[in-house]
Amino acid sequence: MENDWTGLDKYYKDPSLKDIYETLLSKDLSDCVMHARSVLSKTNNWMKFMFNEKSTLISGYYLKHGSLMSERDPEQALLKYNTALLLAPFDSETMKLAYRARADISLCFLQCNSCINNINTCLALNCSQDLVNELMEMKSKAEQLVYIEKQASDILSSSFTDNFFNIKGNNVEVPCATPDVDVKVEAGRVKVVAARDVAVGTLLAKETAFMTATHSKNKFISCHYCLRISPDLKPCDGCCKALFCDENCKEKSMLEGHDVECKIIDIIVDDVKLPFKALLKIRRLCNSWDEFIAVSNILGTDGMNNEFTERIFGSNKFSVLKSRADKRFIHGKMFNSCMCIVNIIHYLELRTSFLPECAEEKEAVIRAVARIFLYLSLYCTPVRMLHAISLGEMQLHDYTNRGYFPLIGNLEHSCTPNTFVIGLRNSVALLALQPIKKGEQLTFSYT
Repeated sequence: MENDWTGLDKYYKDPSLKDIYETLLSKDLSDCVMHARSVLSKTNNWMKFMFNEKSTLISGYYLKHGSLMSERDPEQALLKYNTALLLAPFDSETMKLAYRARADISLCFLQCNSCINNINTCLALNCSQDLVNELMEMKSKAEQLVYIEKQASDILSSSFTDNFFNIKGNNVEVPCATPDVDVKVEAGRVKVVAARDVAVGTLLAKETAFMTATHSKNKFISCHYCLRISPDLKPCDGCCKALFCDENCKEKSMLEGHDVECKIIDIIVDDVKLPFKALLKIRRLCNSWDEFIAVSNILGTDGMNNEFTERIFGSNKFSVLKSRADKRFIHGKMFNSCMCIVNIIHYLELRTSFLPECAEEKEAVIRAVARIFLYLSLYCTPVRMLHAISLGEMQLHDYTNRGYFPLIGNLEHSCTPNTFVIGLRNSVALLALQPIKKGEQLTFSYT
């Protein structure tokens, strides 16, 4: 069952919300959310959603469909097997058979390491002796053919391709950028410029995201944490929406908030996924709710200047919150975001233990959650992460993931940009698309 927010339009003409439009003008971003929460608590006019649960029956349905498609359309079969894994209860028969089926497809395409990984994952479960024997036979074949996969990889590898995305030189103020990049903060506005003349194709920066979010169309093929596209992903034990590369990615994701997201992930659609995940990470970076509340009161770059550049792009763990807060024509989006946020907070209260129990502290925390969530939604520019999906040619994926990047997210938008952003898992590389003169502002396309 897939949820959407198409019912959000019921709030547009709700007479009980008529006073909310005045709160949209408040300097405190949380005021509109708190007003909406007060009204909806009285009217009980919350959005209604369905939540998925692990199911052997539904998992078996996707497993069967994958088996029927495995010969004529192995790509679609793999998607069905991944769906079966996401829906399968842990250690169930459908989970074991889905791993075996993925291993078989991987072996057919000489993805031997992937085949072996799937087999090892399956063997770690409580398999029958017949299945163990079948898996060990398949593993033996894969181990004999691993050298072919390595040879193919070596042919495409070169010192140029292996080292192209390594940062050359040292930029003290902005460690993720080369010395070709300079950052200025003028009247609270971040300006990223060329520090010297730059040639076409020059690598300008390689930045790791503060937070990323997979497009809903990519959730069955890429890691929920690092965005790696892989045929041997492992499902989350709790939800039916997240796949991970391995236990390392799963553990990191849990530490950054997926243990909370997991319980309401069925309502976290593409429009709110990135700011919501960033919000959870910000909470985990805080030592207490008091620190979280304090952070919510110092949003934006107002009053900052060049001497504080390192606070934005250096070691500051809250650098993503230093995006400029000067965007115009935000109130239409602000209303929609407000109504999404107030419903998400409602389900956080109902289905998780994320919020504190003390009533007085909870109200202050909900205000802080609303403030940061709405700020991220309105003012932080999500960077489109275009990922290459083939070897030896520049073929990009149809559906772009997005991420928050403290440096690249502060570049100006242009319909004729002078830079290009390419996704590298949960990092991006910034390349010069045109010759750029010293002092010229770096731009990229938001769309």
